[in-house]
Amino acid sequence: MLELVERELNWILDSPVFFARDAHLQAPLECQNLSSISLPGPIVSPNNFEFLSNEESANLISSAQARRDCAEKIFKELQTLHTGRLGLVFEKYLEQILASHFGSSNVSTRVPVRQDYVPGPGSKTWGEFDFLLLNSKKQRVEHWESSIKFYLQVRDEPAWKWCWGPGVIDRLDLKGPKTFLQQLSLSSTLLGQNSIPTPWRELPLVKRVFAKGTIFYSWKPHIETFAERLKHISAPCGLSGEHLKSWWIHPHSVAHLEEHYRNHSIAILPRRYWMTGLPKEALPTLLESWSTFMEKLELRSKVASERKECLYVAIYSTELVGKLECCGFIATPHFINANSQKNTTE
Repeated sequence: MLELVERELNWILDSPVFFARDAHLQAPLECQNLSSISLPGPIVSPNNFEFLSNEESANLISSAQARRDCAEKIFKELQTLHTGRLGLVFEKYLEQILASHFGSSNVSTRVPVRQDYVPGPGSKTWGEFDFLLLNSKKQRVEHWESSIKFYLQVRDEPAWKWCWGPGVIDRLDLKGPKTFLQQLSLSSTLLGQNSIPTPWRELPLVKRVFAKGTIFYSWKPHIETFAERLKHISAPCGLSGEHLKSWWIHPHSVAHLEEHYRNHSIAILPRRYWMTGLPKEALPTLLESWSTFMEKLELRSKVASERKECLYVAIYSTELVGKLECCGFIATPHFINANSQKNTTE
């Protein structure tokens, strides 16, 4: 499993950032309901957003030896993490990355922002800062929010509302604006300021987003290759032009998918392994031939749909053992029906 951790760490550091430099300006335009943004009072300090570039991400841990050392720490941490929730796993990775770069004593995680009730006991939690850190080199405090994104674009239009999570409920126009307008803004409210460690409060405050992930574009493999499809996609506004891109297809297109990957095997990916695929030791038991996969597809699709999920599949080369060619989603009935209903109402 250490090999998997090293691979995922490299992906987190080296894959393109998800949001573009102007995403914080795009977020208010994409928000469908600004009244859903909830803060414990007005903004009282500058809401300074600073873009995190691909180069900065990779340089958080630049040397191979430092990455190996960090991977070993993460490997031990994950042994005590009793959940397969990808967001929490991603957060654990970033915690160790930031501790390695800035020093563990300079990084605070999941800092709660609470408001005490007066009179009476109890308090209200308005949220939490994913990370607060002291950048001693630049003599400033940094508030980081982290996220890992997997969205299927259901219409060839650049609006965030057409980017859906595989469970449909999660949408980019809901989560994206919340990141920029609520979570990052929280540290610029008076209550948020008072939640920053006292010795740090006099320093300048900067907001940063560490987001990685993929947009999956609809593909009809019986018509064109995916490389050809990418030539005429309508990428969402406010996303990095280099963001990771892959495909989603309807179940009836799986047979045509095989035509593009004949000398390959296929596997269903549990959510825990969505970043870089399966652990090498799991490949012999989880990889299937196309014929076996097709036999099981209808039942798997039904079960996944009942759980409000789509099937995330990985395609591996059979000639170069363990080489992951690509990953993509196969839509299930709940997703297809929701998309059809959306199209009839708009």
